[in-house]
Amino acid sequence: MKRTFLGLFFILSIIVLGAGYLCAAAPQLVEKTVSFGTAYTDWDVFAPSLVVGNDSRGMAFVARKDKKYAVVTNGKISPSYDSIAKDTPLFSPDGKRAAYIAKRGDNWHVFLDGREGEGFEAAGKPVFSPDSKRLAYVAKKGKKQLVVADEKKEPAFDGIAIKLNSPLFSPDSAHLAYAAINGKKMVMVRDGQKGKDYDLISAPLFSKDSSRLGYAAKEGDHFMFIDNGKAGPAYEQISVSSYSPNAKKLAYSARKGEKWFMVMDGKEGPRYDSVAIAIFSPDSTRVAHMAIRDGKQFMVIDGKEGPGFKALGFLEFSPDSKHVAYSALEDGKGVMVVDGKAGVRYDTILFPFYSPDSRHLAYGAQKGGKWLIVKDGSEGPLYDKISLPQFSPDSNHFCYMAQKDGKWRMVADGKEQKAYDGVSIPAYSPDSKHLAYAALEKGNWLVVVDGVEGKSRFGAIVKGAKLVFDDAAHLHTLVLDFTGKAFAVYELEIKS
Repeated sequence: MKRTFLGLFFILSIIVLGAGYLCAAAPQLVEKTVSFGTAYTDWDVFAPSLVVGNDSRGMAFVARKDKKYAVVTNGKISPSYDSIAKDTPLFSPDGKRAAYIAKRGDNWHVFLDGREGEGFEAAGKPVFSPDSKRLAYVAKKGKKQLVVADEKKEPAFDGIAIKLNSPLFSPDSAHLAYAAINGKKMVMVRDGQKGKDYDLISAPLFSKDSSRLGYAAKEGDHFMFIDNGKAGPAYEQISVSSYSPNAKKLAYSARKGEKWFMVMDGKEGPRYDSVAIAIFSPDSTRVAHMAIRDGKQFMVIDGKEGPGFKALGFLEFSPDSKHVAYSALEDGKGVMVVDGKAGVRYDTILFPFYSPDSRHLAYGAQKGGKWLIVKDGSEGPLYDKISLPQFSPDSNHFCYMAQKDGKWRMVADGKEQKAYDGVSIPAYSPDSKHLAYAALEKGNWLVVVDGVEGKSRFGAIVKGAKLVFDDAAHLHTLVLDFTGKAFAVYELEIKS
């Protein structure tokens, strides 16, 4: 597999989420960096292959030397191979395990935590289970394809429909499902057991509690939804589907003749020209979906149709499920509709964000070529650019990033902090008492906590790395030195 190798160059995205507020008492910052070493620095690094674990402590990338390839994980170099597959290496959800696909001779092998798997003619991108304990991937052997799960080979088929999100682990990691091709038929496989053959099937869908597995299936001229092996009514077409968070409700869109409607727990709703996916509230008691009739789009919330618009944007239920907001477009203007009431019109409206306690709503808007944040109906100052807003975990603090005169600053609780050439994705501490973010000043990256700058300087914060609080007083991220070759974990302690 051919790769184009580039010089090592990492840039931290500047336009990102903003957060923060300034503590009354300035903290003391105790900093430390733990290097990954320099054993790999004489290798050519393929920068686009770099991945960072969700915990922002681990990182891995592909490197080349003397026409051979290796994977460098946390500074440790793997054995050399003929090639490394695209989209690997990758980390498990907890960031503690790493996998990649490498070619040696005529075979491709999946490596998990450095352990070599069986060789195959081809292997697909590995998939970790949500708990990070399991791994599955698609492999090719002769003219057949099969799923390898937990290093065990499942039955072979004519094909595995990897484009249909297959294989897929259930949220509790206990089950594995995938769509397979069996001659001219398709079949859903769950935990190694085949379901019924159909002409076509959709991607597998697990409920959040993992108790239900659903998918649409075609048999002859009709479609039906299969829920835990039980087929529902036949329709001319079935589209998007969703389970409620408590797994007790099922909704999917279906078509009869020229009209579409939502099927909720087996009951058909009103007919429309088109409908979109059903969105359930966090407590599963409410549901909303977009519908189109006579060229107008409107939200259907709890069975009631809202006002019609030219176009609709994103919908968000509040965490307590009592409120709902969505953006809409009419006559070239954007508007936020909150609990059925349309607000002020703007040139553009961005996504709605509720605070964790559901008491506050914020969103970005454009007016006269400038951008502002609207919080609880009140407009903030105008800026050249803004980021998406963010609330603290306790909902008592609120902030966003804003650009003015070519400089970026954090606007925290309505107050502008120091302006920099760029700032990174910020983080609140779990107790909401501290705000941290990285900042770029005169070519140097540094970490800022509660408005206090750290003394350490870096060439970059590694792309994809986040500032992560380990507890209320400790945080870390991944950094790159000024040579562009040496990586390290940056750790910071906040002493009040």
